[in-house]
Amino acid sequence: MLHRGIKFVHAVVLAFSAVLAFLFLRSLDEDWVLGHSAIVWVTDSDGSTSGSQVARAVAEFAEDHRATVAREVPDLKEPYSRRHLYLAPGGPRSDWLKDGYPAFNRGYRTDVHPVAELGQRDPRGFYYVFGSDQAVASLTRTFTDLGLRAAVHHPQSAAELVPVYSGSALHRSFLVVALAIVTMTGAGVMLNAKAYGVLRLQGRSFGQILLRDMRQLAVFWSVAFAAVASVTLLLLGLYNGLAWIGRFSLLALGIAAALSLIALVTHAAMLGLTFQTDVLRALKGELPARAASLSAYLVRIPALLLALSIATAVVLAGQDVLTREKSLEGYAKAGDTTSIALNGSLGSDDSLRALDKKVGNWLRRADADGEIVVAGHRDLQRSAPREGVPQGDLLIVNESFLAEQPVLDTSGRRLDPTAADRDQVRLLIPAGLARYADRLDDLVPGLLNPSNPDIIRPAQVKTLRSKDGQRVFTYNPRGQSHADANPGADESFVTDPVIIVFPNGSPFLSDKGYTAYASQESVVFHDPDDVAAGIKKHHLETYVTGMTPVGQNAALELRDLVGDFRLQVFNLAVAVAVLLITGVGVCIVHSRKNSQVIFARHISGWTFTATHRPVLALEGILAVLLAGWVPFQVWQQNQDLERYEALGIPPPRAPVEITGLDLGVTGGLVAIEVAAVLLALVAFHRRIVKEGATES
Repeated sequence: MLHRGIKFVHAVVLAFSAVLAFLFLRSLDEDWVLGHSAIVWVTDSDGSTSGSQVARAVAEFAEDHRATVAREVPDLKEPYSRRHLYLAPGGPRSDWLKDGYPAFNRGYRTDVHPVAELGQRDPRGFYYVFGSDQAVASLTRTFTDLGLRAAVHHPQSAAELVPVYSGSALHRSFLVVALAIVTMTGAGVMLNAKAYGVLRLQGRSFGQILLRDMRQLAVFWSVAFAAVASVTLLLLGLYNGLAWIGRFSLLALGIAAALSLIALVTHAAMLGLTFQTDVLRALKGELPARAASLSAYLVRIPALLLALSIATAVVLAGQDVLTREKSLEGYAKAGDTTSIALNGSLGSDDSLRALDKKVGNWLRRADADGEIVVAGHRDLQRSAPREGVPQGDLLIVNESFLAEQPVLDTSGRRLDPTAADRDQVRLLIPAGLARYADRLDDLVPGLLNPSNPDIIRPAQVKTLRSKDGQRVFTYNPRGQSHADANPGADESFVTDPVIIVFPNGSPFLSDKGYTAYASQESVVFHDPDDVAAGIKKHHLETYVTGMTPVGQNAALELRDLVGDFRLQVFNLAVAVAVLLITGVGVCIVHSRKNSQVIFARHISGWTFTATHRPVLALEGILAVLLAGWVPFQVWQQNQDLERYEALGIPPPRAPVEITGLDLGVTGGLVAIEVAAVLLALVAFHRRIVKEGATES
């Protein structure tokens, strides 16, 4: 009979494949409309063709080429949870006009409209093609003939998906489960070594035994597959009405096939190891110690490094979740304050200049009218790379920001939101950074207006001191401060920032500066109605594609982070389980190979350490290597910075430092690794001594 551990492995393969396919397809459906052949991305227009003419041309193209083309447009008020498809039917998916889009992710809404409803909307954007490769190429040529610049993309192809998901929690889940499958399969075969010895004694060959195991697995697979498939279909039916069930099934089966292949190869390899010992020793459950131990460490070492990476990610994500939950109070006070999203399909310099001119000019007028808050967030060291300033935050804000977010001077009084002189720029420096005041003062014109710093005269910059220890709200969880240290960190609040304050609507901040901060969601409107009115009044539909309350942005960030955190916790639990199993496996091989020696040394008075010196020595070396892994990585990353310094180039980031978090995570994993081996060794040692004493 197969060991029950091997059956458990294959049940896990089926269940995990369904879960991973669901998580992946749900994420993919949120990013892109499913089922398309390719995307044609239009990034520029020479202005010779209107939006309505392009819409008519797309409709004619779809009918002539028996293909369906759909233009994606984000929803203005809910750009992160809703989109619109303007469909030109002619081929596959034409029924969406009648039946609607079959969303796999029920948390993301897709509304379908006839392409004629696009009207005069700017033609730049994403066009999904549902048809042949020839239709994709023909549509690209059609756009070129209309004076548009277009390029073909395949965002759901392996070549474009791998860079996106590499290093993600889903990718780590696959890796850590694959390691667990190798470990548990190997352990199952190893624990069944006596049964295999009996079969060998009966004259069975390696091929016959392997074929016997595969037949038993096939029977188990049929039952387990039926059970997992039934539960999956029931749950998907309740979740999304079995939308995209064919695509989901192929994806789940592909994952299951890959993981099953790993399990079967491991099974065959470990079974081959059992044939490396003679039959009599095999009947005692012995394995070739050197090969078995080497196999265990080939899994154990990458599992340790992966666990270290995952554990660090879990701790950082947990801290970030707690920080974001506390930050929600600030967003609650912000009420309906709304950020805007700009069109990302403007690829040419002329289009970007038009964006800066039209949107920047609108934002400047809105600023002069007191409608917006500017809260540009930058990294202080990167903004002043040659000035030797410490790591910190720099905020570039308007006076409306100070009216909303109080900043105190060194005596504890609130600084006046409005400067005495309307042509004055104020530089607020925390008392603890006072020694850098002169250097920062000289940098203000270039920081505020890099393209035209001479517009600000030195006499127009007034430096003031702010009180140390102040936390300032930034309106944006995705700050630009210390992204290299932790890309997902919440920066809704910053402590002791250097703040540059310019008058509302002042030319000190260029049009490009306004649009740059708007693209980072660092320009927010007090009233969302002002956004809608401004877009309509100034005909900005081409450039402003969405608006979202900042509180909703923060809530979405928190939701995504919590989901990622849960997945990372699962990954860590599996990685730690792999460490425990491989540690116990090493001890099993060692104790079975040396049981008589262990008993003899015990009755001769040898100490526990001396008796098990080889295993303890190997584990000690492994613990030292693990403890030194993070310092080595830090040293390696900092070596890259020294190359910049040698060339006289400002480094792109601050030197990496070893933190208490790094030491804590590393120490915890080393403790788990060592403790698992010690406890297993003690248990097997006592068992050998007890059995030896009974036989005596």
